[in-house]
Amino acid sequence: MSEGVQKKPRPGARVMMGISRSLGLAWLVLGCIACSGHAPRSRQSFDEIQHLITGKTEAEVEHILGKPDARESRLVDDDVWIWWDYTYLDGEQYAPELRGQVVHLEITFGKPPGAADDGRELPHEVWRAAGPFSVNFSRRLPRG
Repeated sequence: MSEGVQKKPRPGARVMMGISRSLGLAWLVLGCIACSGHAPRSRQSFDEIQHLITGKTEAEVEHILGKPDARESRLVDDDVWIWWDYTYLDGEQYAPELRGQVVHLEITFGKPPGAADDGRELPHEVWRAAGPFSVNFSRRLPRG
């Protein structure tokens, strides 16, 4: 074989190199996220948590997710619980630049409908995350 002749790459070799580089880059990004402390505290995505939590009481949610990082009472007879950096966005309904982003989880609990009609105060443990809009997320502010 002469030294000036280049060997042609096998069909598909270029595609495989591109896939290998992409996978390597993905692992590098995931590793950086994990090492930087920006990994979510939960393995479940926001949508999975939203589906799991909707309709649950405060007591049930605390049993499933643990104690929140913050609890806020609102004037309109509801409570908001917040878990910082708790979950992540996953799925095609999110813009590509948002997928995988770590977010804060916010759950709003309200009195069950008709519960306060008799004047008795219900314990907060029985308040519920009434619907899917009761489970929300907020994004981290960029550091700068």
